[in-house]
Amino acid sequence: MRNQYSDQFKLQVVQQYLDGDAGLEVVAHHFSLDYSMVRRWVEQYRQHGPAGLRQTRRHYSPAFKREVLERMW
Repeated sequence: MRNQYSDQFKLQVVQQYLDGDAGLEVVAHHFSLDYSMVRRWVEQYRQHGPAGLRQTRRHYSPAFKREVLERMW
C-alpha cells in the first residue's frame, strides 16, 4: 500500500529544497523520504506550481462502481 502525503507536506518539502542550499538527498533524508520522490515533487512543482502537488487519486464507493458497470452493460 502506498503512503499518501498531504499537499501541504509536499509543498513544505519542495519549499525547503528550493529555498535552501541542501540537495535533494539531504532534504529527502531530513523528511525520511526517498530522494527520487522529492525530485519528482520538485519537477511537478516547477512545471505546474502548487497544483502539480495535488493528490489526484479518487476513491469511489463499491455502490458507485456497480452503478457505472450496470450503465455500461
